Amino acid sequence: MTAAVLALWRREVLVFVRDRARFVGVLAQPVLFWVLFGFGFQDAVSVPGSDASYLEYLLPGMIVLAVLFTAIYSTISVVEDRQSGVLQAALVAPQPRLAIVLGVVLGGTTLALLQAVLIGLLAPFVGLRPGVGGALVAVGAAGLVGATFTALGFGMAWRLKTTRAFHAVMNVVLIPIWLLSGAFFPLSGAPDALRWVMLANPVTHGVTLLRYGLEGLPAGVPGTTLGLLPSALVTVGGAVLAVVWAAATARRPVY
Repeated sequence: MTAAVLALWRREVLVFVRDRARFVGVLAQPVLFWVLFGFGFQDAVSVPGSDASYLEYLLPGMIVLAVLFTAIYSTISVVEDRQSGVLQAALVAPQPRLAIVLGVVLGGTTLALLQAVLIGLLAPFVGLRPGVGGALVAVGAAGLVGATFTALGFGMAWRLKTTRAFHAVMNVVLIPIWLLSGAFFPLSGAPDALRWVMLANPVTHGVTLLRYGLEGLPAGVPGTTLGLLPSALVTVGGAVLAVVWAAATARRPVY
Protein backbone atom coordinates (compact mmCIF):
# COMPACT_ATOMS: atom_id res chain seq x y z
CA MET A 1 0.00 0.00 0.00
CA THR A 2 2.91 2.33 0.68
CA ALA A 3 3.98 2.30 -2.97
CA ALA A 4 0.46 3.20 -4.09
CA VAL A 5 0.24 6.07 -1.59
CA LEU A 6 3.59 7.46 -2.70
CA ALA A 7 2.66 7.14 -6.37
CA LEU A 8 -0.57 9.08 -5.84
CA TRP A 9 1.26 11.65 -3.72
CA ARG A 10 3.86 12.13 -6.45
CA ARG A 11 1.15 12.50 -9.08
CA GLU A 12 -0.66 15.19 -7.07
CA VAL A 13 2.54 17.17 -6.57
CA LEU A 14 3.68 16.91 -10.20
CA VAL A 15 0.28 17.90 -11.61
CA PHE A 16 0.20 20.97 -9.37
CA VAL A 17 3.79 22.09 -9.95
CA ARG A 18 3.58 21.69 -13.73
CA ASP A 19 0.48 23.87 -13.90
CA ARG A 20 2.18 27.23 -13.40
CA ALA A 21 -0.98 29.31 -13.76
CA ARG A 22 -2.67 27.28 -11.02
CA PHE A 23 0.39 27.53 -8.78
CA VAL A 24 0.63 31.31 -9.16
CA GLY A 25 -3.13 31.78 -8.80
CA VAL A 26 -3.41 29.82 -5.57
CA LEU A 27 -0.48 31.76 -4.12
CA ALA A 28 -1.40 35.21 -5.42
CA GLN A 29 -5.06 35.28 -4.40
CA PRO A 30 -4.52 35.09 -0.59
CA VAL A 31 -1.67 37.61 -0.83
CA LEU A 32 -3.90 39.98 -2.80
CA PHE A 33 -6.72 39.57 -0.27
CA TRP A 34 -4.23 40.14 2.56
CA VAL A 35 -3.07 43.45 1.11
CA LEU A 36 -6.54 44.68 0.16
CA PHE A 37 -8.28 43.68 3.39
CA GLY A 38 -5.30 44.52 5.58
CA PHE A 39 -5.06 48.10 4.39
CA GLY A 40 -8.77 48.50 3.72
CA PHE A 41 -9.95 47.44 7.19
CA GLN A 42 -6.98 48.46 9.32
CA ASP A 43 -8.92 51.40 10.81
CA ALA A 44 -12.23 49.52 11.06
CA VAL A 45 -11.15 46.31 12.82
CA SER A 46 -9.29 46.32 16.13
CA VAL A 47 -7.92 43.35 18.03
CA PRO A 48 -8.79 43.48 21.76
CA GLY A 49 -5.70 43.68 23.94
CA SER A 50 -3.32 44.45 21.10
CA ASP A 51 -2.00 47.43 19.18
CA ALA A 52 -0.85 45.24 16.29
CA SER A 53 -1.85 46.23 12.78
CA TYR A 54 -4.67 44.42 11.05
CA LEU A 55 -2.13 43.22 8.46
CA GLU A 56 -0.35 41.36 11.25
CA TYR A 57 -3.57 39.87 12.60
CA LEU A 58 -4.80 38.87 9.14
CA LEU A 59 -1.67 37.04 7.95
CA PRO A 60 -2.38 33.68 9.67
CA GLY A 61 -5.89 33.76 8.21
CA MET A 62 -4.51 34.32 4.73
CA ILE A 63 -2.18 31.36 5.19
CA VAL A 64 -5.20 29.22 6.05
CA LEU A 65 -7.04 30.65 3.02
CA ALA A 66 -4.16 29.52 0.80
CA VAL A 67 -4.43 26.08 2.40
CA LEU A 68 -8.17 26.07 1.64
CA PHE A 69 -7.65 26.95 -2.04
CA THR A 70 -4.93 24.32 -2.35
CA ALA A 71 -7.27 21.70 -0.89
CA ILE A 72 -10.02 22.68 -3.33
CA TYR A 73 -7.76 22.47 -6.37
CA SER A 74 -6.08 19.23 -5.29
CA THR A 75 -9.27 17.32 -4.47
CA ILE A 76 -11.17 18.46 -7.54
CA SER A 77 -8.94 15.97 -9.35
CA VAL A 78 -11.08 13.21 -7.80
CA VAL A 79 -14.10 14.47 -9.78
CA GLU A 80 -12.02 14.92 -12.95
CA ASP A 81 -10.46 11.45 -12.58
CA ARG A 82 -13.94 9.93 -12.30
CA GLN A 83 -14.98 11.60 -15.55
CA SER A 84 -11.79 10.59 -17.39
CA GLY A 85 -11.73 7.00 -16.13
CA VAL A 86 -8.50 7.32 -14.16
CA LEU A 87 -10.30 6.77 -10.86
CA GLN A 88 -11.92 3.60 -12.20
CA ALA A 89 -8.47 2.25 -13.08
CA ALA A 90 -7.24 3.06 -9.58
CA LEU A 91 -10.22 1.30 -7.99
CA VAL A 92 -9.61 -1.98 -9.82
CA ALA A 93 -5.93 -2.02 -8.80
CA PRO A 94 -5.01 -4.53 -6.04
CA GLN A 95 -4.78 -1.82 -3.40
CA PRO A 96 -7.23 -0.82 -0.67
CA ARG A 97 -9.22 2.35 -1.19
CA LEU A 98 -7.50 3.76 1.87
CA ALA A 99 -4.38 4.10 -0.31
CA ILE A 100 -6.28 6.49 -2.60
CA VAL A 101 -7.42 8.56 0.38
CA LEU A 102 -3.97 8.76 1.95
CA GLY A 103 -2.26 9.51 -1.36
CA VAL A 104 -4.59 12.40 -2.21
CA VAL A 105 -4.57 13.79 1.35
CA LEU A 106 -0.79 13.52 1.61
CA GLY A 107 -0.36 15.24 -1.76
CA GLY A 108 -2.80 18.03 -0.90
CA THR A 109 -1.18 18.54 2.50
CA THR A 110 2.28 18.77 0.94
CA LEU A 111 1.10 21.40 -1.53
CA ALA A 112 -0.71 23.29 1.24
CA LEU A 113 2.48 23.35 3.30
CA LEU A 114 4.42 24.71 0.34
CA GLN A 115 1.90 27.54 -0.11
CA ALA A 116 1.79 28.22 3.65
CA VAL A 117 5.57 28.47 3.92
CA LEU A 118 5.81 30.85 0.96
CA ILE A 119 3.16 33.19 2.40
CA GLY A 120 4.63 32.79 5.89
CA LEU A 121 7.84 34.36 4.60
CA LEU A 122 5.94 37.67 4.71
CA ALA A 123 5.72 37.46 8.53
CA PRO A 124 8.86 39.53 9.30
CA PHE A 125 7.51 42.39 7.16
CA VAL A 126 4.61 42.91 9.62
CA GLY A 127 6.66 42.47 12.76
CA LEU A 128 6.18 38.75 13.41
CA ARG A 129 9.30 36.95 14.68
CA PRO A 130 8.36 33.31 15.31
CA GLY A 131 11.81 31.89 16.04
CA VAL A 132 12.70 28.25 15.43
CA GLY A 133 10.17 26.79 17.88
CA GLY A 134 7.38 29.05 16.71
CA ALA A 135 8.14 28.32 13.06
CA LEU A 136 7.91 24.57 13.72
CA VAL A 137 4.56 25.01 15.48
CA ALA A 138 3.29 27.20 12.63
CA VAL A 139 4.35 24.65 10.00
CA GLY A 140 2.72 21.86 12.02
CA ALA A 141 -0.49 23.86 12.34
CA ALA A 142 -0.57 24.59 8.60
CA GLY A 143 0.01 20.91 7.85
CA LEU A 144 -2.80 19.79 10.14
CA VAL A 145 -5.24 22.35 8.71
CA GLY A 146 -4.15 21.30 5.23
CA ALA A 147 -4.87 17.65 6.02
CA THR A 148 -8.28 18.63 7.43
CA PHE A 149 -9.32 20.68 4.40
CA THR A 150 -7.97 18.13 1.91
CA ALA A 151 -9.74 15.23 3.62
CA LEU A 152 -13.00 17.20 3.72
CA GLY A 153 -12.59 18.12 0.06
CA PHE A 154 -11.87 14.49 -0.84
CA GLY A 155 -15.02 13.30 0.92
CA MET A 156 -17.14 15.88 -0.89
CA ALA A 157 -15.51 15.18 -4.27
CA TRP A 158 -16.15 11.44 -3.85
CA ARG A 159 -19.88 12.07 -3.44
CA LEU A 160 -20.26 14.62 -6.26
CA LYS A 161 -20.30 13.90 -9.99
CA THR A 162 -19.46 17.25 -11.59
CA THR A 163 -16.90 19.97 -10.99
CA ARG A 164 -19.68 22.58 -10.95
CA ALA A 165 -21.43 20.79 -8.09
CA PHE A 166 -18.09 20.43 -6.31
CA HIS A 167 -17.32 24.16 -6.51
CA ALA A 168 -20.84 25.04 -5.34
CA VAL A 169 -20.65 22.78 -2.30
CA MET A 170 -17.12 23.86 -1.41
CA ASN A 171 -18.15 27.52 -1.53
CA VAL A 172 -21.19 26.88 0.67
CA VAL A 173 -19.34 24.71 3.22
CA LEU A 174 -15.63 25.48 3.34
CA ILE A 175 -15.64 29.25 2.84
CA PRO A 176 -17.95 29.78 5.88
CA ILE A 177 -15.73 27.41 7.87
CA TRP A 178 -12.80 29.70 7.06
CA LEU A 179 -14.73 32.92 7.76
CA LEU A 180 -15.86 31.56 11.14
CA SER A 181 -12.38 30.47 12.22
CA GLY A 182 -11.13 33.74 13.64
CA ALA A 183 -9.11 34.27 10.48
CA PHE A 184 -10.97 37.42 9.46
CA PHE A 185 -12.15 38.88 12.77
CA PRO A 186 -11.20 38.08 16.39
CA LEU A 187 -13.09 35.51 18.40
CA SER A 188 -13.36 37.74 21.45
CA GLY A 189 -15.11 40.48 19.49
CA ALA A 190 -17.81 38.23 18.03
CA PRO A 191 -21.43 38.12 19.38
CA ASP A 192 -22.11 35.36 21.90
CA ALA A 193 -24.07 33.11 19.54
CA LEU A 194 -21.45 33.43 16.82
CA ARG A 195 -18.65 32.88 19.31
CA TRP A 196 -20.02 29.44 20.23
CA VAL A 197 -20.16 28.50 16.55
CA MET A 198 -16.55 29.60 16.14
CA LEU A 199 -15.45 27.61 19.19
CA ALA A 200 -17.09 24.49 17.75
CA ASN A 201 -15.22 25.00 14.48
CA PRO A 202 -11.98 22.95 14.59
CA VAL A 203 -10.36 25.31 12.08
CA THR A 204 -10.65 28.09 14.69
CA HIS A 205 -8.22 26.14 16.85
CA GLY A 206 -5.94 25.56 13.86
CA VAL A 207 -5.80 29.29 13.11
CA THR A 208 -5.15 29.99 16.80
CA LEU A 209 -2.32 27.45 16.86
CA LEU A 210 -0.86 29.10 13.77
CA ARG A 211 -1.04 32.48 15.53
CA TYR A 212 0.84 31.10 18.53
CA GLY A 213 3.56 29.84 16.23
CA LEU A 214 3.95 33.05 14.23
CA GLU A 215 3.91 35.14 17.41
CA GLY A 216 6.81 33.11 18.82
CA LEU A 217 4.86 30.94 21.32
CA PRO A 218 3.71 33.65 23.77
CA ALA A 219 1.63 32.92 26.88
CA GLY A 220 -1.46 34.07 24.99
CA VAL A 221 -2.45 35.67 21.70
CA PRO A 222 -4.70 38.76 21.41
CA GLY A 223 -8.26 38.29 20.27
CA THR A 224 -8.89 34.90 21.86
CA THR A 225 -8.80 33.11 25.21
CA LEU A 226 -7.88 29.76 23.65
CA GLY A 227 -4.67 28.23 24.93
CA LEU A 228 -1.82 26.65 22.99
CA LEU A 229 -2.28 23.07 24.20
CA PRO A 230 -6.10 22.91 23.81
CA SER A 231 -5.80 24.40 20.32
CA ALA A 232 -3.15 21.82 19.39
CA LEU A 233 -5.25 18.92 20.67
CA VAL A 234 -8.40 20.04 18.85
CA THR A 235 -6.45 20.68 15.64
CA VAL A 236 -4.92 17.21 15.71
CA GLY A 237 -8.29 15.66 16.55
CA GLY A 238 -10.02 17.54 13.74
CA ALA A 239 -7.46 16.36 11.19
CA VAL A 240 -7.78 12.75 12.35
CA LEU A 241 -11.58 12.84 12.22
CA ALA A 242 -11.55 14.41 8.74
CA VAL A 243 -9.24 11.70 7.39
CA VAL A 244 -11.33 8.96 9.03
CA TRP A 245 -14.48 10.44 7.46
CA ALA A 246 -12.79 10.59 4.05
CA ALA A 247 -11.70 6.95 4.39
CA ALA A 248 -15.24 5.91 5.35
CA THR A 249 -16.67 7.87 2.41
CA ALA A 250 -14.28 6.14 0.00
CA ARG A 251 -15.98 2.83 0.80
CA ARG A 252 -19.12 4.08 -0.92
CA PRO A 253 -19.72 3.26 -4.60
CA VAL A 254 -18.24 6.00 -6.74
CA TYR A 255 -20.28 5.33 -9.90
